[in-house]
Amino acid sequence: MKKLLLACFLFSFITLAQAQEQGDFRVQLGSEYKLQIQDIGANAGLEYFFADKFALAPNFTYWFPRVGRTMNFNMDVRYYLSEGVSQLYLMGGYNNYWINLQPGTPGLSQSRPGGNFGVGAMIKLLEGIGLNTEFKVQSQNTRQPVLRVGLVFGMY
Repeated sequence: MKKLLLACFLFSFITLAQAQEQGDFRVQLGSEYKLQIQDIGANAGLEYFFADKFALAPNFTYWFPRVGRTMNFNMDVRYYLSEGVSQLYLMGGYNNYWINLQPGTPGLSQSRPGGNFGVGAMIKLLEGIGLNTEFKVQSQNTRQPVLRVGLVFGMY
């Protein structure tokens, strides 16, 4: 698991370095809420525009369950339907869910890969700052619906 997290960090760093040359990236910070299980999580991610209306968006969520610990990594592709102040997009991608239901840090950690799909919107608030809302369904276990709300930096 440490190797996967290190690979994700390196990929994000390389993507950020390339995007800084091109000037077409966004940083996202926010929270996520599982609608069925009612867990809250903290989310951070990047968005890199690799083609017209297409973006690659890796992000990581650390969940705060009542018992144990869970984490989620998403690698999403977004297709933007609109441009301007309000930007609507469709998304889909791969995700991996790590779960440990034991109290504290010991215990057996399970890895559950899967897919996700959903819709989202970016709304420009100020110059360089926007609001991101996203609704998606993740395929692990019970096809968990997730709602994300956060801030986007680098909104143009």
